[in-house]
Amino acid sequence: MRVGKRLFPYPLLNNNPLYSQYINSTISFKYNEVITKTQFILDDIQCNIDCEYLSSLIEDGYAEAVLVVECAQTMLRKHYTITDDMNDIKIPLMDVSGKVDISLFVVALKDIPNFKCNDFLADYGDYEFFIEKNDILAVDDGYTSRIEFNEDEQGEKSSIFLLIKDMNISDKTMRVDLSDEKIIISLPVDQWNEYDKTKQIKQYQNLYFSIIAVPALSYALAEMQRSGDNVDSIRIEKKWFNAFCIAYENRNGMELTDELFIQMNPYNEAQKLLNNPVTKALDDVFSLTMTMGGIDDGNQY
Repeated sequence: MRVGKRLFPYPLLNNNPLYSQYINSTISFKYNEVITKTQFILDDIQCNIDCEYLSSLIEDGYAEAVLVVECAQTMLRKHYTITDDMNDIKIPLMDVSGKVDISLFVVALKDIPNFKCNDFLADYGDYEFFIEKNDILAVDDGYTSRIEFNEDEQGEKSSIFLLIKDMNISDKTMRVDLSDEKIIISLPVDQWNEYDKTKQIKQYQNLYFSIIAVPALSYALAEMQRSGDNVDSIRIEKKWFNAFCIAYENRNGMELTDELFIQMNPYNEAQKLLNNPVTKALDDVFSLTMTMGGIDDGNQY
């Protein structure tokens, strides 16, 4: 849970000074992120709560500092109480996928009837507040990581496409549907059988990508643009789109932002992601034609 700009009926110590109701006190944390084949590790965790009043509440058992790890895609939400001897947190890699938020909170363990700190902003300086158990007293919204893990393929990026034979297509058209996992491409029975028998032929690879994968991905990206959703929310909901974003970042050296995505030409980006199969297919057709005996210009008898 991110607190962000949320307002509370009492002073809150926030890592972001724009939203903190304390004068000089601060809260922050940091860690080293380690990903192994089986674990997502927050290593060398260091929390800093520079507020004598809140520190005293923690020492006296009225409050505790906790790290919260959340992953919407796997519905993970875990709390880890910060102690003096805590150095790391280990989470099974199977429990996280996609966007992972890590935040620090100071939370009341019991009611605090006379909550008052000398470091409150002037607007709150003359008041005492009644704090209820589980109220948030301080927050650092922290960090966001993105974790990619595929158990079946041992970490290798799986295909974002699923090509299926659809016996219900009677008009000889290719259909594209979008699931959370993949872009689903449906072909009529005869065309799917033709594709299945020839898909391993090297000379046809770029051609098939050009007439099947590029249009399907172009359509999928255009649909996401039309949805009006922001990039982060789409990445959480659609694994195929998250894979596209990772490939975009690797190719361009920068993260795909909402502004860049709205301005994007889906057809051009689909070609780039799939390694420019359209122009390569033209080269392949020309080479294949020449191998088969040249070009007939239509003027021969």
